[in-house]
Amino acid sequence: MRFMAGSHHFGNLSFRECAPEEHSVLNLTVDNPEQYGTVYDNLLQPGQISLHSDLLLHGSEPNHSERRRCGLALRYCAADVRATPDWAARGVIVYGKDPDDYWANPPRPSEQTIK
Repeated sequence: MRFMAGSHHFGNLSFRECAPEEHSVLNLTVDNPEQYGTVYDNLLQPGQISLHSDLLLHGSEPNHSERRRCGLALRYCAADVRATPDWAARGVIVYGKDPDDYWANPPRPSEQTIK
């Protein structure tokens, strides 16, 4: 995993959609990332994880192994926060109320679908 050390101090960065030939998993990129910090490579062994703020500019080189690489993003915020477009469609209320019904709050899987 490659990080731009200190980039989290800049808050939300401007990004753009990638062209298909850029092979970005999330189809997003930040131009000139070196302006936001110093490159830091965190070499992970199989089975290890990286836990970091989503404000920290990060990415990785292509996975050339036969094993799957997996990422999971969890973001917690108050119900009155208004997020980047399309995040509200996936937002789940974990505690409290959403009086404006802003977050989609999709139904949880039933016990039958988990088995």
